[in-house]
Amino acid sequence: GEASFNSANSVYLMLLPLATAGIPSTLSKMVSERYALNRPHEAQQIYRAALYFAAVIGVIMSVTLYIGAPYYADYTKVPESTLAIRAIAPALLLFPTIAMMRGYFQGRNNMMAGALSQIVEQIARVSTAIVLAYILLSKGYDNTWMAAGASFGSVFGSLGAFGIMLYYALQLKRKEG
Repeated sequence: GEASFNSANSVYLMLLPLATAGIPSTLSKMVSERYALNRPHEAQQIYRAALYFAAVIGVIMSVTLYIGAPYYADYTKVPESTLAIRAIAPALLLFPTIAMMRGYFQGRNNMMAGALSQIVEQIARVSTAIVLAYILLSKGYDNTWMAAGASFGSVFGSLGAFGIMLYYALQLKRKEG
């Protein structure tokens, strides 16, 4: 079970930086510059473009990981990790968008949104992983399913982080009218 979980986590952690490729930092800088130049409309256009990019990349990476899971599992010589890799794939749907939102808020000098979303992400990920693994263990599932349940915690983590970022985005929209 541990090998399956580690295999899924390894590919997930390998793909996370590729999903954003430094764009949130660049987005932060560009947004900050546009607001400093009193051109908020341009900052909003840049942010929208980054969100569109993130949505496309998220879908591509999630689908690719889901379809490629058995091949990656065979490549790493842990074929039983296919289910755990597929369980973690949906987390990649939202992660690029979350990263872009964090970059935008950083550019707006709001570090609380990104920090709180990371805290919620980790709490939701770890607690869901533990609870799902325990439930599957108590129901008599094997290690492959428990590893998949634990891996699925990343999906709940991304949902929690996205919820926090969405909350801050709505608050900012109300504030700015």
